[in-house]
Amino acid sequence: MCLQVIVVLSRVTVGFDSGCGSKRSSFNKSLMRSATSTKPEPLFLEGSLGRLFAIHHPPQTRDVKGCMLYVQPLGEEMNRCRQMASLQAQQFAQLGYGTLLLDLYGTGDSEGEYREGTWDGWKADLRAGLSWLTSRNYPEIMLWGVRHGALLALELAREMPPPRRLLLWQPTVSGQAALTQVLRIQMAGNIADQSNESKEGTKALRDRLAAGETVELSGYETSGALAGGLDRARIADCFDLTEMHVTWFDVLASQGQEASRGSTKTKAEWEEAGATLRYETVVGPAFWQVWERVVASDLIARTSASLAAR
Repeated sequence: MCLQVIVVLSRVTVGFDSGCGSKRSSFNKSLMRSATSTKPEPLFLEGSLGRLFAIHHPPQTRDVKGCMLYVQPLGEEMNRCRQMASLQAQQFAQLGYGTLLLDLYGTGDSEGEYREGTWDGWKADLRAGLSWLTSRNYPEIMLWGVRHGALLALELAREMPPPRRLLLWQPTVSGQAALTQVLRIQMAGNIADQSNESKEGTKALRDRLAAGETVELSGYETSGALAGGLDRARIADCFDLTEMHVTWFDVLASQGQEASRGSTKTKAEWEEAGATLRYETVVGPAFWQVWERVVASDLIARTSASLAAR
């Protein structure tokens, strides 16, 4: 799976071996070497089910400020977001932030098959990524999620100490609504495919997933354990988390377009719950949806500017 979410975690200590001190002068030599490196570093991490492929984009400044752990969306959106993730990681590096682009189990160049991926398993993979970044002695670790990845990152943030800082890119507000949309697309495809005798509706597909079956959705064999985790996830379930500082970007097709009702409602409720929320819209292509490779340059520029202003 390839969210826009960045959860900033100071002194990550819960669930990981933390050698991270409170001062930047505590960086180890390997991190200082990577700060002046110009090349991304491919590597494999040991996940709970198998090896996980990752690319570490080291900071390109002497003043290393922190790092990002990328949390990818599900299904085909995972692949469509790869270019944008790589471009943004390069910009983060110029600002003094490293980035770990991690292929979760069964995706990309990691071991396993997509059908073997589960919601809880992917959270375990993200913990492995956080553990590796902690070993690099970064002064600050952040989760950067895109689309469905925002929901994964928010659930992982519950395990972390405050303050919690998030950067959200076009976040999926409700996993249930997102899964229903995918099921409708699959149902329409089944009906249009005359060679496919299956004419299941969304309820039948959802029931199969709930029973633990693996179902092909938009070309990806998806486990019930993965779909079930998405189905249950909502941004609203994280309103109780304390010390939330959120920067949220939505991408609109034109200047005259208004933000979605779901985004507007969630923003208002989150602020009422006590979160410090900065919400911005930018104009650009829906890179997570379109087949061709497109770049939302304003999103990259505004994201970089918001980080540089911290």
